Amino acid sequence: MSFLRLELALISCVLAVGIYIGTTGSAINRSDVAENNEQKQLTQWLDRDEQVVQKQYEHLKERAAELSDGRLEEFKGQRVSDRFPDVVLTNHYGEDLRFRSDLVRDKTTCFAMFYTRCEGTCPGTISKMLKIRDSLTSQFGRDNIQFVCITLDPENDGPEELLEYATSVGGLKSETLADIHFCTGSKEDVELVRHSLGMYDLDPIVDADRTQHAAMIVMGADRFDRWASSPSGLPVQELHETCLRIAGASERQRFGLRLALDSGFTPAALADVAGAPAGYDNAQIAVSDSCCSKSADGSAKGSCCNKAADGSKKGACCSSSGKDGSCCSQKTKGTCCQKPEAADEAQTGAEKPSAPAVADPAISALR
Repeated sequence: MSFLRLELALISCVLAVGIYIGTTGSAINRSDVAENNEQKQLTQWLDRDEQVVQKQYEHLKERAAELSDGRLEEFKGQRVSDRFPDVVLTNHYGEDLRFRSDLVRDKTTCFAMFYTRCEGTCPGTISKMLKIRDSLTSQFGRDNIQFVCITLDPENDGPEELLEYATSVGGLKSETLADIHFCTGSKEDVELVRHSLGMYDLDPIVDADRTQHAAMIVMGADRFDRWASSPSGLPVQELHETCLRIAGASERQRFGLRLALDSGFTPAALADVAGAPAGYDNAQIAVSDSCCSKSADGSAKGSCCNKAADGSKKGACCSSSGKDGSCCSQKTKGTCCQKPEAADEAQTGAEKPSAPAVADPAISALR
């Protein structure tokens, strides 16, 4: 009996030590990560020597530069979309849109199925669509990608109901974000579209129950005849990266983000490499407050501060309108911005777009 008590005491001691080490270790790791993010803003892992980080960052940029930024050839031949029905759908503004001609052909489009009365996965799916609308606009530009949400309940979801729904979730037209369409149509046409996109269940009984519909986002890059589908429950980062993989206009755009993440850097780390992804976490900055973004009246908000043609550094970020130059929040990159009146000179002699502006080479390649 005493031997059994001794064994139990030893086991309790081992468990107590393990719990203590696990608890204190986790606290230290979290503290290191927080401090690292504040000081470097380049790496998302544990703290590393600043010189080592800088060398690894330079190596990352070299590897990214090895990925071609040349425009990939468009697909020649019969496309998957050639078999799509060109039925008419109506969006939440009452505009008629043909499925193949207006929403697919030569476009990059993300599709989701939902219905306004859905209390299951639909709210989460629509939330993800709105988030990748933000992030992918920063990557492809407003006019080079679109988002389409098609109701599974067209008998109850007309344009008026869809407009009310779009308003409630923040899915209205925007001057800075890519278009999003909440669409309805005849029951027969919606079924044709749904099956064309592969958004159905192989079990006809399950498929007939709209409450059991798959929570998926289908992404298509018709120019390249590339399609993919992902569960809408995936993190925004993974959905963003999936779209880059199939719709990126260059190898650098398709794989640059994964290269950065695999190297232990944040998605924003490659923002000063021409043609590299802007990064899903920079979406709001890139579309609403980028260096060369414009206000509603068309006037420039800030000045782009890039490197001059001779390689000399003029600054790493933007000045605010009316100011002589401010910056820079990132210690590892920053010098102050030049004055606004020198903006034209900087933009003319720039070698690279300043972070985190929209990736211009990718946009021009898609146009």
